[in-house]
Amino acid sequence: MILLAAHLLLCTVALGCAVMSAYLLIVTVAAYGPRPLPPVTVDLPRCAVVIPAHNEALQIGRTLEYLARSNYPKNLFQAHVIADNCDDNTAEISRAAGAVVLERSDLDNRGKGQALDWCFREHTEVLREYPVTVIIDADSMVDPDFLAAIAGRVLEPGVDAVQGNNSVANPQQHWRTALTGASFALVNCVRPAGLARLGASAGLKGNGMAFRSGLLEHHGWPAHSIVEDVEFGVRLLLEGCRVVFDLNARISSDMPAGRRQADAQRRRWEFGRLEVARRYVPALLRAMGRDGVARYLGALMELAVPPLSVLALLEGGGLLLSLLVHPFWTAIFALCIAMTLLHVVLGLYWCRMPGRVWLALVAAPLFLLWKIGVYAGLAVTRGQKGWVRTQRDGEAIPGSVGRPQGQNGQL
Repeated sequence: MILLAAHLLLCTVALGCAVMSAYLLIVTVAAYGPRPLPPVTVDLPRCAVVIPAHNEALQIGRTLEYLARSNYPKNLFQAHVIADNCDDNTAEISRAAGAVVLERSDLDNRGKGQALDWCFREHTEVLREYPVTVIIDADSMVDPDFLAAIAGRVLEPGVDAVQGNNSVANPQQHWRTALTGASFALVNCVRPAGLARLGASAGLKGNGMAFRSGLLEHHGWPAHSIVEDVEFGVRLLLEGCRVVFDLNARISSDMPAGRRQADAQRRRWEFGRLEVARRYVPALLRAMGRDGVARYLGALMELAVPPLSVLALLEGGGLLLSLLVHPFWTAIFALCIAMTLLHVVLGLYWCRMPGRVWLALVAAPLFLLWKIGVYAGLAVTRGQKGWVRTQRDGEAIPGSVGRPQGQNGQL
């Protein structure tokens, strides 16, 4: 009886791992198609660059300075900062830098999604004046060609939303930021690129997004979860809008190297992701049964595939257990591990990640131990709701602990 139960357990885990690791390898190989060239756009659209900010006085000035350096006609874009429930001088710094500031005070409905929804519903003049709306985080480092790349894609026929290449700016600072940089490369770059090649929706990653303003005027921003970007991307797909990916629209932000900040950030990301999966996987399955598999399979797999650390723990644990049960299962789990490793190696090579990131892979076992602690904390705290600012390295802000920054590379 015990042996039969072990076989059933291994069969269930092996089937799940095989499907997930095969999916990761398929989208990685798909990304290896010819790299798209930057679009040649003659008529650049007018853009509203919307920046939701909660107590970002230490970062917003730098972000606006990066934006001002864009290789984009200065008369064709305007920064709009949503100063959301701020008790610092975010608004004053933003105005001094030339941004239009929209101040919001609503302590009962706090969050990035709530702030964006308020902006698009209460300030529709922004959407009507600018045909393209770009959304970036308040701590972003904007590539000079970011606006030109992403704005040109939005107005292509059949395109309503574009996700840019959202990466980590400080992967060489610490082994945690290096592994987070690897995670972002795989989740925010390789997988969207592969999905785009396969004709699926790339999804939204939180930072560096662009939309036809008419779409936002119609929808607002109805996603109010902790990972509101993932949620809104799925909702758009269910309503027939596919998000495309632009590799050349580069934007980045610093990730915390300290354990405390990183723990808090990871718990929120992963709790929010689990909540979105719980709510939307059934809806995606119903849509697949109604309309066919291909359109929704990518989004379903992106919600179903856990962070690579979880997948590695499942595959490693399954391999060890299989050694005690039957060599057939050992071969299956070895194949799953090989496919997952190929996803990581091919993906990081495709992204041309620096040597520091490759060296940090040696610390992966420590990372797995850290993630076990994160999941234990997640089980106890059930995540953190609301919009709480992440303290960056070198800042000293009492009581500041992490908030979501974009979505979420998950390793």
